[in-house]
Amino acid sequence: MDSPTPAHRAKARDPRPESRPDYYSRALALWPRLEPARLSRVRRDPRRVAALISHRTILSRELILALLGAPQEAGKKGVARN
Repeated sequence: MDSPTPAHRAKARDPRPESRPDYYSRALALWPRLEPARLSRVRRDPRRVAALISHRTILSRELILALLGAPQEAGKKGVARN
C-alpha cells in the first residue's frame, strides 16, 4: 500500500520570495483590454505601468498604483494629483 509522501520528502517551496510583484499580471487582470505587447515593455516598473494605464482611464496615477499594489512613495502619502 502506498503511503503519502513524508513531510521531509515533499517539495519545498522556494524560500526566496519574488523580488518584485508582477504588475503586468495585475494590470491585465484589472484592465483586460490593455495591449500586452506595450505592457510587457514596462512590466516591472509600476510608475510606467500606471502611466500607460492612465491614458485609458480617468483614474489618477496614484490610484492606479494603489490598485496595482505598488508601495507608496514616502513623500507622497495621501497626495492625489491628476
